[in-house]
Amino acid sequence: MDTCTTMNHNMTNTDRQRGFTLVELAIVMIIIGLLIGGVLKGQQLIENAKVTAVINEVKGFQAALNSFKNTYSAMPGDMRNADRRLAGCEIAANNCENGNGNGLIADLGTGDSAFGGAIAWSSRVTAWEEPIQAWKHLALADLITGVQTNSSDNPNDLAWGESHPSSALRGGYELYYDCCTTNGVSAHFLRMSNVGLVAAAGNSAGISPASPQQAANIDRKLDDGIATGGAVMANYGVGTGGDGRCIGNDGIYLEQIKQKNCVLFFLIDG
Repeated sequence: MDTCTTMNHNMTNTDRQRGFTLVELAIVMIIIGLLIGGVLKGQQLIENAKVTAVINEVKGFQAALNSFKNTYSAMPGDMRNADRRLAGCEIAANNCENGNGNGLIADLGTGDSAFGGAIAWSSRVTAWEEPIQAWKHLALADLITGVQTNSSDNPNDLAWGESHPSSALRGGYELYYDCCTTNGVSAHFLRMSNVGLVAAAGNSAGISPASPQQAANIDRKLDDGIATGGAVMANYGVGTGGDGRCIGNDGIYLEQIKQKNCVLFFLIDG
């Protein structure tokens, strides 16, 4: 092999073994950074879309409630003669029943006493409870979607998307009158929870519908951003220790905590 051939052979081997240059590595790192940034930005857009969807859901339910009151001069679930005024409201066909007509969407067994807040309540309640019938009345009046109106299945099952409308975040919505347990306010509330109206321990520490940041964003967009008062409030996970919290002792949302610790209450009277 002559000298020229040997030199060409060595140069070829050297070229094949050459690694990335600093410029090439920099380009690769920039591309990776852009991809990561795009993923994170996409996740943020998804979170913002969910928050916006919840806000629209709450506004829609409040509009539906007001429309029902204006049309029938009664509250859904509490309507005394729903079986004669709402087409398709039949006990035998779909477990649709009347309320007691006292103007409150409340537990029939206790009249106008508290039905919500931190009062223990299993995920199964009797079919004639007004807070469950309220959703069926609203749906039969063609004011909401997302709940079943023609099912004769067990009416005591609380199921999101069947007996109660589901939430864009997690879980779903309950509608009831609370005489005093939600931050001392007597009013009708929408309650966004994940496991239903049960004891406080069942709705905190990562299994609630919203993270503190999501709850804070919803509160700021609909109300004043203060967790302990106004038209939007949060409950459960209150305290100074651990990550299983939604708000601090000062009532400020703990937005640095990523767990879904917040149950939200939306005042819908007025």
